[in-house]
Amino acid sequence: MTFCNVNIYETIYMLAAIEELTPEPTFFKRRYFPTDLALDVFGTSKVLADYKEGNRKAAPFVLPRVDALPVGRGGFSTFELEPGNIAISKLLTIDQLHQRGFGESILSNVTPEQRARQLLMGDLSDLSARISRREEWLACETMLKNGCVMRHQTSDPSVYEDISAKFYDGSNKPAKFTPAAKWTHGKDEHTPGNWYWDVIQMVKMLTQRGRAATDLVVSNDVGNFLMEDPWIQYMMDNRRADYGAINPQELTPYVTSLGRFNFGGRKLEIFVNDGTFQDETGTETPFLASGSAIVTAPDCGKGLYGAVTQKEMDNQWHTHAGTRVPNYLSTVKPPVDETTVSCRPLFVPKTLNPWTAAEKVLAA
Repeated sequence: MTFCNVNIYETIYMLAAIEELTPEPTFFKRRYFPTDLALDVFGTSKVLADYKEGNRKAAPFVLPRVDALPVGRGGFSTFELEPGNIAISKLLTIDQLHQRGFGESILSNVTPEQRARQLLMGDLSDLSARISRREEWLACETMLKNGCVMRHQTSDPSVYEDISAKFYDGSNKPAKFTPAAKWTHGKDEHTPGNWYWDVIQMVKMLTQRGRAATDLVVSNDVGNFLMEDPWIQYMMDNRRADYGAINPQELTPYVTSLGRFNFGGRKLEIFVNDGTFQDETGTETPFLASGSAIVTAPDCGKGLYGAVTQKEMDNQWHTHAGTRVPNYLSTVKPPVDETTVSCRPLFVPKTLNPWTAAEKVLAA
């Protein structure tokens, strides 16, 4: 019988292991920026993004005595973009190996060697979950700003570099909607507030560009505003008109679907995001900024990933393509192991301006 000695600390085996981990539940990344592992994960440091302008031209009428009129093919533009860089690690020291692990029996017979392997898998899972939270923020920020500013940190909080990506030309943001006034409720339950007309205008901005409009994504405070609106409550009780149904359902620990509501003849499903995460300073930060509203549709973008180049235990440089790239480094003096997980994401729209976003819609 032939035995195969597997070194679980080699990158090739950690890559396989990290794919088997239970992923952190996400909503915005999965719904709006899915990743095709065959097409959207690049073996180079930069990624290629293809954009289609969209085509809403109609066929002309043609005289029978003439030939068919040729029409142009719909083109697309390709841009080479630099993705963000995420790299986080955990250290393992000898004193941690002699401490009882979480959930471990007080009389456990687990050896330090076995505990090191257990901690490796736990570290890979925790580091991957932290990256997922940053990706969720990136998905919301990309739709809200029609681009994003990725702040790349160093060990010194005062030293950093902002790398921006924007998906429009010039300073004018074609996907931005600015309400004429802060959103308010109607004067009574029979009158819709100005927020209702604003959402209809946001829908029209999309449909006039030939984009789909099926989802209304709002921050937690805007979701509470809608639930408290007396006109919505009145219309839900009005059986003479079908304005939709409000039936809140929890989709993830931080996303709730309020139901589908009619905005000028087009029903949108309303998603409320009340999720937060702790940033590098420990500050609670919402995935979607307060006072935000976005109208869009599923699969409006895609998640691209660049390759990660790293030095490994053989003291050589290696480049790996993947959504999560682990690495394991160890030193004898001092006796420390370091487990790293890296990622180079960039979320881009499939077509130009497939969303319409409004910021700070509520009065302070």
